[in-house]
Amino acid sequence: MTPGRWTIKKGTLAQDPAGTRRELHSLHFTINQAIKNTYGVWVSAVFIVVLAWRDTPLWLALTWVFAVFLVFALRNLGLTPARDLTVLERRPTFWRNNLYGSTALCGAVAATGPAVFFPLVSDVYRVYMSMIFCSWLAGSMSSFGARPRLYLIYASIFATGIAAGWFRVESEFAVEFALMLMFFVAITGSFAWNFAARFNEGVEIRYANEQLVETLKVARAAAEESSAAKSRFLAVASHDLRQPLHAVSLLNGLLARPQSADKIAEISSQMGKALAALERLFNSVLDFSRIEADKVQPDLVWLPLPQLFSVLKASYVSQAQSKGLTFSTTDLPILVRTDADLIERILRNLIENALKFTQQGSVKVGADIQGGELVITVCDSGPGIAANQREAVFKEYYQGGDNKQNSGLGLGLAIVRRLSDLLGFAVDVTDALPHGSQFNLHIPAELFRSEADDPDEHFQAPPLSEISGLLVAYVDDDAPSRAAMAMLLDDWGCRAVVAETLAELMRKLNDSDPPDALLTDFSLRNGETGLMVITAVRQRFGAVSAAILSGGSSAMDVHTMGELEYPVLRKPVAAKELRDLLEVFKNIG
Repeated sequence: MTPGRWTIKKGTLAQDPAGTRRELHSLHFTINQAIKNTYGVWVSAVFIVVLAWRDTPLWLALTWVFAVFLVFALRNLGLTPARDLTVLERRPTFWRNNLYGSTALCGAVAATGPAVFFPLVSDVYRVYMSMIFCSWLAGSMSSFGARPRLYLIYASIFATGIAAGWFRVESEFAVEFALMLMFFVAITGSFAWNFAARFNEGVEIRYANEQLVETLKVARAAAEESSAAKSRFLAVASHDLRQPLHAVSLLNGLLARPQSADKIAEISSQMGKALAALERLFNSVLDFSRIEADKVQPDLVWLPLPQLFSVLKASYVSQAQSKGLTFSTTDLPILVRTDADLIERILRNLIENALKFTQQGSVKVGADIQGGELVITVCDSGPGIAANQREAVFKEYYQGGDNKQNSGLGLGLAIVRRLSDLLGFAVDVTDALPHGSQFNLHIPAELFRSEADDPDEHFQAPPLSEISGLLVAYVDDDAPSRAAMAMLLDDWGCRAVVAETLAELMRKLNDSDPPDALLTDFSLRNGETGLMVITAVRQRFGAVSAAILSGGSSAMDVHTMGELEYPVLRKPVAAKELRDLLEVFKNIG
């Protein structure tokens, strides 16, 4: 900090109450002003000596002015370190006592002037000296006005010295001067209180401005990071989202020509892979946007860790073997208080990331209790992550390593971080020895316990059953969606009734049995909604199991707020997810 300049140091008092902040900055201001205005004091002392020069012994005048110079210089020397706000913050009480004590001493030395000089000079010079002393005192307002009590101490010492000088010479004006001095101190004292009030208001305004600037800087940095993230997303999406669409377009061209059964099966398999990749990319964007909008609410259960690891092992062993890798899990008999779907999503993202970048060796999923917390690890023997990138990898749309290996949008680890925060976990990445990366999911003690503590309260998946023969009604204003749904339901052995509007659905259901399940898009043509379709069908056929399929956010928002009692599936809906829903409908039908 530059000496003599009053500044509010950013961040140092952000957590202090307003009173402490005002106290500290008024003290800092007063110390700086007292040191800076010392030159005016010395000039005033010289004027006093000049007036007394003819009638006062030289040694006496020089002694007094030297004493004034000395005590003010020593005060400045003692207070100089406190001009640095960081020094003042560490010991504010010490510096306040130092200021008050040294100022009182300076005032006492200066106030001896009237007692020394008044008996030796005429009334005219006494009046002149009194005016200079009062001007000196008034000038001290600029130094001590932010601390009225200190000013009153200093002013009282000064006024007492001047009055004592007048009473010492037994002047007929002594009483009048004493009364005027009292009035002068009272008036300037009130000015000091007003000055302090304005000063404190200035401190708060300046502090608020500093905080606003800091907030704007943070917001600007966040906006710049968001803009950079969107730029990264567009750069990646322009390539990665087009790739599977390009593959599907080419494969669809092959199906336009006659093909053998084996060739059709191969084309279908390749289209399935391309569509799965496209679905994964879209889902990652949609999931991240839902997390960002606080639309994801965890449904907490006591989930057995061995059950979760068993599902993960069954899912990824074949994929690892196809790359020549080994995939293993080491679990503990532990129950975790968490959302089963969200923690599975976290671990799947970590495992898929490990499998993507590991070319040889292994991927291991393990769990251990360390320092009172449960640590779930996903360890690979891949290329590892540089120390300076271990935080960056958790940012959205960030892609490290060889871009040719990346088949995603850089949202996997960002979703891991956001979901971990949502569940009360912490996640980080460290080195895996001898080489590779190890992602660590830290679960606090209150969110896990031994499986033996409560063997009955486990997460149970809903029972599954066959759905052939179900009469399923489907309403959607998109023709390709209706055609695809009809083909899928027919393949499952269901009887499908598809329609574009509510009126068309009602006409088709005139001569049929009541539907076993109703699926509908949320936003239809001509202002119709899926809710209107469900209401009309139920009014006619009774309590039909129903669900809404929607590509927009409005249905999910209404569902999240509890204003929609029906299940909502976000498009694109995976075939397995839809079948699971129909199986549940059949079980409860």
